[in-house]
Amino acid sequence: MAGSSSSASGIASMLTHPVSEKLAKNNHATWKAQVVATMRGARLEGYLTGKATAPAAELDGKDGDKGIKVVNPAYDDWLASDQQVLSFLLASVSKEVLTQIATKTTAVDAWRTIETMFSSQKRARAVNTRLALSTTHKGNMTVTEYVGKMRSLGDEMAAAGRPLEDDELVEYILTGLDEEYDSLVSGVLSRTDPISVSELYSQMLAFETRVELRNNSSSSGSSANIANRRGRAGFGRNGRGGRGGRGTSAPSQRGGRYNNNNNFPRQGSSNMRSNNSTNKPPCQVCFKVGHTADRCWHRFDENFVPDPRHVAAAATSSHTVDTNWYTDTGATDHITGELDKLSFREKYNGGDQVHTADGTGMDINHIGKATIHTQTCNLSLDHILHVPQATKNLVSVHRLAADNNVFLEFHPNFFLIKDRDTKSTLLKGRCHKGLYPLPSVTSKQAFGVTNPSFERWHSRLGHPAAPIVQRVISSFNLPCRVESNKESVCSACQQAKSHQLPYSKSSSVSSHPLELVFSDVWGPAPESAGRYKYYVSFIDDFSKFTWIYLLKSKSEVFQKFHEFQNLVERLFDRKIITMQTDWGGEYEKLHSFCTKVGISHHVSCPILISKTVLLRENTGIL
Repeated sequence: MAGSSSSASGIASMLTHPVSEKLAKNNHATWKAQVVATMRGARLEGYLTGKATAPAAELDGKDGDKGIKVVNPAYDDWLASDQQVLSFLLASVSKEVLTQIATKTTAVDAWRTIETMFSSQKRARAVNTRLALSTTHKGNMTVTEYVGKMRSLGDEMAAAGRPLEDDELVEYILTGLDEEYDSLVSGVLSRTDPISVSELYSQMLAFETRVELRNNSSSSGSSANIANRRGRAGFGRNGRGGRGGRGTSAPSQRGGRYNNNNNFPRQGSSNMRSNNSTNKPPCQVCFKVGHTADRCWHRFDENFVPDPRHVAAAATSSHTVDTNWYTDTGATDHITGELDKLSFREKYNGGDQVHTADGTGMDINHIGKATIHTQTCNLSLDHILHVPQATKNLVSVHRLAADNNVFLEFHPNFFLIKDRDTKSTLLKGRCHKGLYPLPSVTSKQAFGVTNPSFERWHSRLGHPAAPIVQRVISSFNLPCRVESNKESVCSACQQAKSHQLPYSKSSSVSSHPLELVFSDVWGPAPESAGRYKYYVSFIDDFSKFTWIYLLKSKSEVFQKFHEFQNLVERLFDRKIITMQTDWGGEYEKLHSFCTKVGISHHVSCPILISKTVLLRENTGIL
C-alpha cells in the first residue's frame, strides 16, 4: 500500500499545473496539444487512448480458495491514476464542456466524449476558416500581425483535418495584400520555383521596412508636414541616458533624468506627445488629414476637385514646418526628423530608442553626419540620430563642442560659439522665443554668387573647343567672368585625348630609308563610292613618309604590300629591312613571305604596340 500511495502522489505532483487556456468552443486544437504533451510527460497518455486498460478489481484468495476474493492492488493503482487524469481533464475545460462530461467515470470515456463532440464541428470550422482566409486583408496590420493571423487560420484548418499546403497559404497571403505590395506580388508570381511562407514573410518584412523609410523620408522633408509649436522637453536615449534640457519641444516643462533599466524619469513631468494625430500631413490629392496620397480614393479620378476648405487648411498649416537646428544642453546626441538633412547615413539596426520626458519612446531609423554651413565657419555634426517622429532638429551642445573643439556661451538675448584655442568668436546667434537656433545662410547670401568662369562654362557645356564655348556665351548672353592674362589647360580634355601613357624614350634611330617600315590597317568605315571600307598605311621610320592604299576587304593587305614593295625598292634602290605590324589576321600571309625573302618581321601586342606615329597619321588623315 505504501507503493501505491507514493505512485499516486507522484502522479498528482505532475498534474498540478493545469493548461494555460481552458477548453472552449474555438480552441480545441491548442487545448488538445497542451493536454497530450502533459500526459506524455507524465507517461499517462494510455489513460486517454484506452491502452492502459483496467486490471481485475479482485483476485482469488490464497491456496486456490475460489470462494474468497481479495482486493487487487494493481487495480487500486490504476484507479488512482485514472481518476487523477480525469480530474485534470475536468479542471481544464470550461463550464459548457464540463456539463457534457461530468457524468463520465473514467478518463478515456471523458476524452472520447470530447473528441466526438468537437469532431462534429470540424467540417463547419473548415468552411468558416477557409472563408476567413479568403476575406482577410492586411489593411492597417503590420506584416508580422498579418502573416501571424494567416498562419493561425492555417493551423485551424489543420486542426479541422484539412491542412493547407504552403502554396495554398502563400496564395491566400498574396490575395490579402494591399495595392502598395503589387510589385512584390508580381515578383513572387513570376518565380518559377515555389516560395515558402517563411521566405515570403522575410520578403514582406524587407518591403515593409523600405516603404516605411520612404514614407518617413518624404513626410519629414515635405512642406505639408504639420509641426505644432512646442517649448521644452527632455530627450534621452535608451541605453545611453539623457536629461531634460533647453531647446526641444514641449511647453514649459523639464524632463527628468533617466536610467538604463526603465523608460520612466526619476524626477520631473511632461505632457508631451511625440507624434499625435494632429501632426499627420494632409493628403496631397484631396488635402484631408488622416491618409496619404498613395491611399487616397481620388488619386485616379481626373475629374475630382478638392474641397477649398481643405486646401486652405493645408496651406495655412504648411508654414509651421521648422527646419532649423536648435541647440540643446540636455540632449546626449544630435536628433533630426528629416532624413534629407543627413549628408551621409547608414541604417540603424539596434534596439535603442529616444525617450521624451513622459517616457514615450521613439525609434531610431538611421545614424549619419551633416555639416552646418554658416557665414564664418562650417560646423561638423557627427553621430546624428534620425528619429522620424521628432518635430525639432536638436544639436547636442556637448557633442558640438567636443567634435569641433569649440565652447558655447549663452546670454539672455544671444549666444556665441568660440574657438577653444584662440577664444575667437566663430558664430553668433540670437535667442528666438526662448530657444537658441543656429543661424544659417540666408537666401540673400545664398544667391550672392560670382559669375562662372570661362573654364566652368567649358565644363558645363561638355568640354567643347574654346571658340564654341565663346560663341554659346555670346549668343545666349550668359554671365561669364573674364580673367585676363590667364591660360588654362583642361586636364579632362587632355586625358580624354590621350590614347595611352607615354612610352619611355627609345635610343633606336633609323639611319636609312626602308630600314624600318610600320604598317597598320584602319577601318571599317562607311562604304565609299568605290566600295572601299579600309585602308592600309606604310610609314617609313627614317623619313616618316606615308603610303596609303584603299581596301575593299582586309584580305587585300598582302597584295597591296607587294605593290608597295615593288614601288619603294625601285624608288630608293634599297631593300626593305624590317617590317613592324600588330600581328592582325591580315598580316599572317605577310609573315611567311617576309621569312622567305629575308625581311625581319617585328610583331607586338595589338593593344600595347608602339604606334604613336600611326595613330597621329590616322588622326591627320581622317
